[in-house]
Amino acid sequence: MNLLLIGYLLLWTALAVNFAGVFRPARWLDLVPVIVATAAWAALTVGLVARGLSAGHWPLTNRYEFALCFAWAILGIYLLQKVRWRGVNAVGQLASAEGAAILALALLVANYALTRPADERAIYPLLPALRSVWLQIHVLSAAIGYGACGVAAGLALPRVLRGSKPAADAEPGIESADRRIERTVAWGFPWLTLSILTGAVWAQEAWGRYWGWDPKESWALITWLWYLLVLHLRSVRGWRGIRLAVLVVVGFVVVLFAFAGLPWLIRTVRLTSLHGF
Repeated sequence: MNLLLIGYLLLWTALAVNFAGVFRPARWLDLVPVIVATAAWAALTVGLVARGLSAGHWPLTNRYEFALCFAWAILGIYLLQKVRWRGVNAVGQLASAEGAAILALALLVANYALTRPADERAIYPLLPALRSVWLQIHVLSAAIGYGACGVAAGLALPRVLRGSKPAADAEPGIESADRRIERTVAWGFPWLTLSILTGAVWAQEAWGRYWGWDPKESWALITWLWYLLVLHLRSVRGWRGIRLAVLVVVGFVVVLFAFAGLPWLIRTVRLTSLHGF
């Protein structure tokens, strides 16, 4: 069986067990999903490496490959956070809800990848404009930045649903859910910045201009500005907590539109124009 498909199935398994922990918190219901999610991330990693070796280039050149890397980044950052904050909500309903939300968002992106047409999933020789190290850095940094946005949104969703109740400040020395949301956005923002900068360098190398204000570039800038706003408002009194969590969730909707919605809209407009409607 294809390793990427194995990773996808393992991701569903991790989500199912984690979701069970939302209703019946238990230590094993927190530990097992992490183990399964780690196996899913490993399968995705090996599958992406195998695809890259087969293609003779980094698996970062079309929407199918980017979606896989996007899901891979969400999962990887989630697992890194479980190690970094292993003492935070180690067991409990909120921890399971956060894990379930993050895994669900990773699956949403993975589903997009696996539903791509066969011609998008096929391996083709690279066009000359794509044979650039700047493109590789640009796409990889975008996948990591978007992955951090996905993890932040997964942390924020239970916070939004919980409303104004205290999130996770019960024990001394434990980071609050709000602080983890803020730190995840702060960690991902430099990757979004790097993506825009290296994309501009690649555009200059490929087409002789750094910026062209095409829809994809414009929405990349809108996404960057949205998270800049989030980082600014976290220090403004009255915006921390539930309001900031809502902005983080909306920010990921912006990310998803820039990633999947905008190309669909552009393609639809072009087809409409072509047929004279």
